[in-house]
Amino acid sequence: MADGVTDKSGRKYEGQTGGEIVSRLIVNEALESALNGAVLIAYLNHKIYDLYENLHIVGDITDPRYRFAATCIAVRIVGNQVTITHVGDSGFRINGHEVYWGDGQAYDECAEARAKYIAETGDVAGSREHIMPLLLKQYDYQNNPDQPRGFGIIDGTGTPDKFIKTFVYPLSEIKTIEFFTDGYRLIPEGTELAEWENAYQQVEREDPDKWRTYKATKSRDDRTIAIIKF
Repeated sequence: MADGVTDKSGRKYEGQTGGEIVSRLIVNEALESALNGAVLIAYLNHKIYDLYENLHIVGDITDPRYRFAATCIAVRIVGNQVTITHVGDSGFRINGHEVYWGDGQAYDECAEARAKYIAETGDVAGSREHIMPLLLKQYDYQNNPDQPRGFGIIDGTGTPDKFIKTFVYPLSEIKTIEFFTDGYRLIPEGTELAEWENAYQQVEREDPDKWRTYKATKSRDDRTIAIIKF
């Protein structure tokens, strides 16, 4: 699974944003390969760089706003084990109880700043633009292992090993794996798709603009949940 990052450049390529293009590329290339861990992420970054060359935008990617970027979770059965490769702020849950999220400190700070602005002004419509300087500042943290707020992403320039997490589980112990993007702000108790959608609708009822209980950097976000049952 890959979740494309919202593109701040405003550019589109045949009607698609960079995030859309690269998320599909990551999924297709991960499915075609047998790689895991840092080797898989290096391979995906190489493929994205090839895409920049094909689109003749290599010179532009010195500015991170023009890079295509996405998170990634790859689940693969290798012998009698399940290997999960993880980069970014998407999450997964094992057997309905063991949850892992990526590092979202920079995101959380932006969400808090947006919530504070709305509480003070009531301006939901302008809240995204208000925090845009903070969102652009995140490019200083992207794939930067020396920054306390640093986080990993796949963008064609190389993802430091610090931000690549590999998890290995005995296949015999796995009943379910759920992996999900940050469009879901509430994790349900159960592992059925209907329960995830009910949790999503609960958030929409209780905090439709995502600045009270379920703080986010924007009111609406796309969502993906994939559930594997063994």
